[in-house]
Amino acid sequence: MAAELRSKYRSIVEEMFNRWTALRLAVEHGMHVENNGLQAAIEILDYMTDYCLNMKKLESDDVQEALDQIMDQEYDTICDDNSTRELSLYLVKYLTMLRDGKDQEIINEINQLPACEKWINPKAKINYVTAPESDSSDGEDMETEVVPSTSGSTTAVQIEPLEEVDPGWTVVKTKRKNK
Repeated sequence: MAAELRSKYRSIVEEMFNRWTALRLAVEHGMHVENNGLQAAIEILDYMTDYCLNMKKLESDDVQEALDQIMDQEYDTICDDNSTRELSLYLVKYLTMLRDGKDQEIINEINQLPACEKWINPKAKINYVTAPESDSSDGEDMETEVVPSTSGSTTAVQIEPLEEVDPGWTVVKTKRKNK
C-alpha cells in the first residue's frame, strides 16, 4: 500500500511541478548552481514526494519553507511570486485527499487545469535562455528574468544593480519590456 500511495502521490507532485513556472524558468535560465537544472528538478520532485509522505503532521508552511529553501540553495532563486505558497497548499491538499481515498476527485481537479507540457523528465529538451550582454557603463552585469504577465504574454524584466547599501546587499530597480 505504501508503494502504491507513493506512486500515486509522486505523479501528482510531478503534475504540479510541471506547472510551476518559477522552477521551469530557473532551469531554462541555467540558474542551477551545478548547471544540471533538469536533473536537479527531477531529484527535487522525488525529494518533495518523500518529504510530504514522511511528515507525521503535514503543514503547508513546512512544505513552503522546504520549497523556498530548495529554490534558494539549488537555483540561487527566491520566489517572490507566492508560487511556493500556492504549490505547498496543493501538495498538502492532494495528499490529504489521496489518503482519504478521493483519487477520482483529484483526477477531476487536475483534469480541469489547463494542459501543460510534461517537461520534467530525463529526456526533455530544455530551451535554455541566455541573458543579453549588458551595456552597463559601470561594468556590472545586469540580470534579465522573463516572467509571465496576467495578459498571457511574457515580460522581460531587467534587473540593474544601483548601489551597495550595506556590505553584501544591493538595491535593484527593474526595467520592464513587453515581448
